[in-house]
Amino acid sequence: MNYWLPKFQFVILHSMKITKNILNYGIITGLFIIPFIAFIVPGAMFFPFIAGKGFTFRIIVEIIFGLYLILATIESQYRPKMSWIIKAVVGFTLAILVADLFGANVYKSFWSNYERMEGFVLIAHLVMYYIVASSFIKTTSKWTQYFNVTIGASVIICLYSVLQLAGKIAINQGGVRVDATFGNASYLAIYLVFHIFLALYMLLSKAEKKWQKWAYGLIALFEIFILYFTATRGAILGLIGGLLLSAIIIIIKEKENLFLRKMAYSLLVGVAIVILGFISIKNTDFVKKSQTLSRFASLSTAEIASQGRSYVWPMAIQGVIDRPIFGWGQENFNFVFNKYYNPAMFGQEEWFDRTHNVVLDWLIAGGLVGLLAYLSMYVALFYYIWRKQSVLSLSEKAIFTGMISAYIFHNVFVFDNLISYILFFTILAYIHSISTMGKEGTGKFYTKVFSKESVNYAVLPIVTVLALVVLYLVNVPAIKANQTLIKAVTPQTTGLDKNLELFKKVYAYNSFGSTEATEQLLSVTGQIVASQAPPEIKQQFVDFAKTKIEEKLSQTPTDARYLVFAGTFYNSIGQPDNAIKYLEKALIESPKKLSIHFELGQERLCKNA
Repeated sequence: MNYWLPKFQFVILHSMKITKNILNYGIITGLFIIPFIAFIVPGAMFFPFIAGKGFTFRIIVEIIFGLYLILATIESQYRPKMSWIIKAVVGFTLAILVADLFGANVYKSFWSNYERMEGFVLIAHLVMYYIVASSFIKTTSKWTQYFNVTIGASVIICLYSVLQLAGKIAINQGGVRVDATFGNASYLAIYLVFHIFLALYMLLSKAEKKWQKWAYGLIALFEIFILYFTATRGAILGLIGGLLLSAIIIIIKEKENLFLRKMAYSLLVGVAIVILGFISIKNTDFVKKSQTLSRFASLSTAEIASQGRSYVWPMAIQGVIDRPIFGWGQENFNFVFNKYYNPAMFGQEEWFDRTHNVVLDWLIAGGLVGLLAYLSMYVALFYYIWRKQSVLSLSEKAIFTGMISAYIFHNVFVFDNLISYILFFTILAYIHSISTMGKEGTGKFYTKVFSKESVNYAVLPIVTVLALVVLYLVNVPAIKANQTLIKAVTPQTTGLDKNLELFKKVYAYNSFGSTEATEQLLSVTGQIVASQAPPEIKQQFVDFAKTKIEEKLSQTPTDARYLVFAGTFYNSIGQPDNAIKYLEKALIESPKKLSIHFELGQERLCKNA
């Protein structure tokens, strides 16, 4: 017995070491894949630029968070350290959770849709990503590798954009504003702004060799070049403002590095020359023929007054007044937009789901509590950047201050997307990590030691099962529904019977994709009714579409969007009484929407003709 005991203990210890190595490699691999999510555009999906990236991010985070929980149980050094940043992130999450639970459409607040892939599910995954990144990446050298990987990914995105500019790859939005693999020029723009500042940060703080300095400098210039061709005014102005802010900070506070001060002065002078030069030529043909420059030249109070934002922002303020404390819940701005619709918007976007302003978006989603919780993350971030104990140099503080300021300015005119969220939470994780690096946690949370038996026979199987269950429930039904829906709206060689079968299969997955399926089903049914399809097929589609739109309206009876869809559908199948009934209900929910008035008037005229 005494002979075998040491050997048995060696096997157990060796097994634990292997387990730790597997966990470490699994987590670091997942983290280093995340920067490449920007490349994902699956062809056979609805909203491929959004849905594909969203599902990939969720799956990776669920896997690495499960691995992290096991590792943190084994090794206390990986357990989260406390900081005001992590407290702000958790506080924001809880505030939005409460807002979503009491929102106008709780289901959508949690699950969102294929077009956005946000909701509370995204917030939860961002927090998990933040916890893993901030707690697992524990050295500056590993963070340097991570930033190099994400900068490298951004260079590939820029090369892809060059091919778009050269006409070798189509610009997804049409026109000449490059959008790379994002499908939206403004999404690409803020992605580039983050990476321009990251390249400058690496240039000033991590580049030790001359070739490294040249590399980071050229990358920053290359990405500024691509940013110009996105023609995204908010991001470009944000970049200029962020760089100027960084330069001013260095000029005012830098006392030792004279070369850096000279560079900051040069930047100020250079920007001033560019601005004055642009003003002097803004009315020339050269500017008018440039997609980017003409957009800046056209900036005026008259143009701003004609944009959707000038109508949407006052509507949002009315919605905040209605629900000032916890707001309407995420993904519910459409209720506010419908209720306070301004008829002067007729002819513009029919269904706004965002205010195009980060402050108003979070006021709508979470009320004053939600907005303050959101802003607290920025306050905590700036505090740790600028506090006396900060390990950042003055130039590094200036760069991060400029970066976040540019991000804030950009979001005053648009809204976040998955990739910009990931980049923001990456910066939160980095500042938290370097601020708590080398500090030992205290208390039972950090000193608790789990036995090898409890890890092997309790923690490991429980976490594994939970991770697999979450991974399946959160992703698999919705992915299958999405892919099946693409087939359902595509002509099938075996006939329309197959299309109907596929639509039914989409609903059988019982996912948040059912809402998109209903919209597509109504559209397809209207086309089939107007076609030469056999009467029995038409009737089967009509009966099924009736069932699904009625189910949807029973779930969200005050959503004008689906009331209008119902009215339009019943009009397409020749049932004016039902069409009028639903359009009248829609008018109650959105009394000033002219398109509803027009459609309702047309229905009444046709009925009485």
